[in-house]
Amino acid sequence: MKKQIRLISDQIDGDRILNDVRKITTFHRIQASAGYREAAQAVTEQLQKEGLDCRLLSYPFDEERWYLAIKSFLEWDCQGAFLDLVEPEKKRLADFQANNISIIQKSFPCDYSKDSLDIVLLDKGSEEEHYKDLDLQGKLIFIRDDFSPYMDWAFEERGAVGFISDYMREAPGSRVRADLYDARNYSSFWWRDSRAEPNIFGFVLTPRQGDELAKLCKKMEEEHQKDTNKPRYPQAQCKIDSRLYPGNIEVVEVLLEGQSEEEILIVSHLCHPRPSANDNASGAASAMEVARSLKYLLDNKILDPLKRTIRILLVPEFAGTYAWLADEKNQNKKILAGLNLDMVGGRQTEGYGPITICAQPHAMPSPVTSLAAFCLDEIALNTPAVYMTGQVPMFNYFVSDFSAGSDHQILSDPTINIPAPMLGQWPDRHYHTSADTVERVDPFLLHKSASLAASFAYSLANLEPKDVPSILGKALELASRDMARIGAEATEKKREAGNSFEELEHYARFHKETCRDLKRFFDQDEYQKELEAMVEDSCSLIDQQMELAFKSYLKVTDQEDYKYQPEEIPEEYRVVPIRKFWSPILRLEEFASHDQELLKACKVYKKEQHDRVKHAYTIELLIQYYMDGKRSLFEIAKEVIIEAGGGDLEFVVAYVKVLETVGLVE
Repeated sequence: MKKQIRLISDQIDGDRILNDVRKITTFHRIQASAGYREAAQAVTEQLQKEGLDCRLLSYPFDEERWYLAIKSFLEWDCQGAFLDLVEPEKKRLADFQANNISIIQKSFPCDYSKDSLDIVLLDKGSEEEHYKDLDLQGKLIFIRDDFSPYMDWAFEERGAVGFISDYMREAPGSRVRADLYDARNYSSFWWRDSRAEPNIFGFVLTPRQGDELAKLCKKMEEEHQKDTNKPRYPQAQCKIDSRLYPGNIEVVEVLLEGQSEEEILIVSHLCHPRPSANDNASGAASAMEVARSLKYLLDNKILDPLKRTIRILLVPEFAGTYAWLADEKNQNKKILAGLNLDMVGGRQTEGYGPITICAQPHAMPSPVTSLAAFCLDEIALNTPAVYMTGQVPMFNYFVSDFSAGSDHQILSDPTINIPAPMLGQWPDRHYHTSADTVERVDPFLLHKSASLAASFAYSLANLEPKDVPSILGKALELASRDMARIGAEATEKKREAGNSFEELEHYARFHKETCRDLKRFFDQDEYQKELEAMVEDSCSLIDQQMELAFKSYLKVTDQEDYKYQPEEIPEEYRVVPIRKFWSPILRLEEFASHDQELLKACKVYKKEQHDRVKHAYTIELLIQYYMDGKRSLFEIAKEVIIEAGGGDLEFVVAYVKVLETVGLVE
């Protein structure tokens, strides 16, 4: 594989990718919008001109159709919008033409260009009880945190017509509000049923603008309390020229034909507001470079012909992947593995973290993460060390555990059965803000990311028995890392011996199943003859690593006589939940929007359980993945808590219960 990786890396061009990033960022690429469609058409036409087998697929979206576990939504288009402060001074606060992120995306139309609206500051939190004495009827409320909790009461119940927000999402350890004082936070409505939901709108300010407006609001309130003849609120005029209507989403599909029916998939989302350079023009442009570079190398016989087909999809995030998978033409395709590209080129000198391979979930064991890690090592370790032999990297990179947040979480669901790691970057200082511009993107990192993606896809498409030792070697390295970490943490945190054993056993089982999944990529006779013994030897080494880690832990903690006894499963947790849905749930409320009682149950669950547990969304996905019709509720909870490093039995039970309530589990 090393030779092929080098040939591929030499062909990939980071500056060429950066040029595509620039082109993509000129489009306002909101899912199901004219701007996204124009971007998809431009990409399709460019790839077709370069001789690639590329087509543009279209799927109707209209709030009625379902694509697997996602409900479609209305198309949205905005021709212009503005927000002006008119009293006590005149100042333009937001202009859609100047900055597309200056409004809440998917805002309903409004026209208060001649009628002034009072701006009412709500800065005591999102609970309605803090504002019982405030009249919000016909007002424009000013919110300084996430607007979602206000949707339940501020508009339909209290009559506010829209809102202004200067909220800037903070990320622990990587960015605070002050880091992005002159940027705007990307926010969007996600309407489930626009006929039953408040038809409202919103504007986005920078933190600097927000602080100034908040200061003005407080000053006027103080002056009004002293003299009621003075106005209490600042006033604004605004207009949004937008519309929501039944429309379509588009998926760009590129095919590099192989000799068999089996396929390898690369997916990257093309959507997000203008400019959204690293998230995710970088991923889409890198996928384009993968296609053109592999085509060149194959056409010129620099690489051997593909045995398996490589398919590349550029999608509206989540929605496009669900729609493509739901297409009956695609349901019988033999896709063995995939890779998701999402944020892959941010300059590491400007607040962007390591290039990260996000591994597949443990319910979907596969050697794909080990292969991706091997390819990344070969691409990264290419600078001679000074005082020793070997090579050193010129950029930061990392292999992480599974985390949700992009299209890989759909593919890696066991009901979809396409194990797919994600290549991405975190932290990202400019994530989902107007500051995510082309200047933040590094052609050097684009080259490395695209080289990995192309090497990964080609290596899997043409995997041979001689490649297996390299993959198993990396798998053993990752297993050893996990065993060492678990043993060290168990000792340091003085964990109970039983819990430590179960965590080690969980990871050992996962890594062994990862190795054994190599069988899917080879003919059965070929596997048994050449590879099975090698794979089983690796599994034995993993067992030895586990045993050594546990013995070391017992020795250090003076428990050398300990013998593990499995915990008896309480009767009430022996039930085996049966999953009734195909593909993971993206938004649970969509399944309950037709019934107020079901919707209420979802909201109660969110408030009492989801909001109290860190990384609840990822944990909910893991619960879905482990519901295989064989594991009991107790066993699912055990697996999830170990893999996630968080959550608890109460949370797992509550989530399965709410799924049962809405009819998704029996």
